[in-house]
Amino acid sequence: MRARHIIIAAVLAAGLALVWDGERSTTRGAASEAAVRKTSQTGQNIGPDGSRTMDPVWQPVAERLVREGIPRDAVDSYFSDPSVTFDASIMAHKVDRIVRKRFDPQPAPTKRTLQQSSYGHYLKPWVLAWAGDYARANQAALQKAEAAYGVPQDVIVALLLVETKLGTFLGKDEAFQVLASMAASDSLASIRPYLTTVGQNADRAAYADVSAKDRAEWAYQELKALILHARASGKNPLLIPGSIYGAIGICQFMPTNALRFGVDGDGDKEVDLFGPQDAIPSIANYLVGHGWKPAMNYDQQRTVIYAYNHSDLYSLAVMTVAEKLRQGRTGR
Repeated sequence: MRARHIIIAAVLAAGLALVWDGERSTTRGAASEAAVRKTSQTGQNIGPDGSRTMDPVWQPVAERLVREGIPRDAVDSYFSDPSVTFDASIMAHKVDRIVRKRFDPQPAPTKRTLQQSSYGHYLKPWVLAWAGDYARANQAALQKAEAAYGVPQDVIVALLLVETKLGTFLGKDEAFQVLASMAASDSLASIRPYLTTVGQNADRAAYADVSAKDRAEWAYQELKALILHARASGKNPLLIPGSIYGAIGICQFMPTNALRFGVDGDGDKEVDLFGPQDAIPSIANYLVGHGWKPAMNYDQQRTVIYAYNHSDLYSLAVMTVAEKLRQGRTGR
C-alpha cells in the first residue's frame, strides 16, 4: 500500500509540474522564455591568464555588498562564476506586471474566475486528495504549528500546495542569478527592449522607470539576505534554487523573510526551508507576523494571505483550497 501511495504521489507531482510549466510559459508573451533569456545574457570576462573575472555589469552591486560587510573574496567568487549571467528580461517581466496592474486593472476575481484560471487545477479532487495525504504524513508538524501560532493546518497545506506543489517544484531558476540580475537592472533603459506594456506611452514609461529603480533596490536587499541566509547554514548561495523572482524553499519565502520568519522546527539549529519540519512553522510564523489572529473572519484571513502574494486571485485560491481541505478532513 505504501509503495502504491508513493507511485501515485510521483505521478501527481509530475502532472502538476507539467501544469506549472504551462503556467510559466504564458508569462513571457509570445516569445519563448528560453529565447528571451539567451538574447539577454552577457558573457563572462576572461582574464589574461585565462581565468574568469567579474563582468562589469555586476560591479556596482558587488561593491555595495562588500561595503555592507560581505567578504570581498566571497563576492568576487560569486560574480565570476560562469553560472551567474546577467538577464535584463527578469526585471522587465516584473515591471510589466507592475505596469499592467496599474494601468490595466482587472475586475475582482470570483469563484468562477478561479475555476477558469490556472489555480483551478488545485481544486481537482485528485490534487486535493494528494494534499490530504501530505497533511496526514506531516500531521505532527502541522498540529505543533497550529498550537503554537493559531494558524489552521489547512491554510498551511494550501499555501504549500499553491506555492510549490507540496515541495515537488522549487523553480527552474537560481535565486542568486535572478536577484542579482534584478538588482543590476535599475533603470528603464536597461530593460526597455524586453518590456511589452510600455510602448511609446510616456506615463507608462515614467512609471516603469520608477518601478525598476524601486524593484532593483528591493532585489539588492533580497540578494544580500540570500547570501547571509546561505552563509549561516553553510550553503553555497549559487546553488539555491528559486522562483522567477528569487523566492526559495517549499514555502517560497523571499530571503529577507527567511531571515525574519524562518523557524528551526526540528531543533537542529538550522533553518531549512526546503523541508516540511522547518517550512511549516515558518509559514505560520510569517502569517502571524502579518496579522493573523485566532477567530478572524474570512475576509480578514484573506487579507493576511494577500500579504504572501499580492494577488486577489491568489488569495482566493489559497482560501478556497484551505476550505476544501478542511471539509475533506473534518466533514464540515
